[in-house]
Amino acid sequence: MSEEDKDPVQRPSSSPLGKHTRLNAGRIALILVGTVGVVAFILYATFVVYGLVAGR
Repeated sequence: MSEEDKDPVQRPSSSPLGKHTRLNAGRIALILVGTVGVVAFILYATFVVYGLVAGR
């Protein structure tokens, strides 16, 4: 096992594994932001529809 493999924090980000890890982190962040956005929109739409139905 080389020194690079022992401590992933110290691995250069220019290595293929560093790029892959960064790409995965970006994908996870994008999925989380998208999920929160979708949930917020559904909640907003629910309030709007409820307001229209209850207002009659």
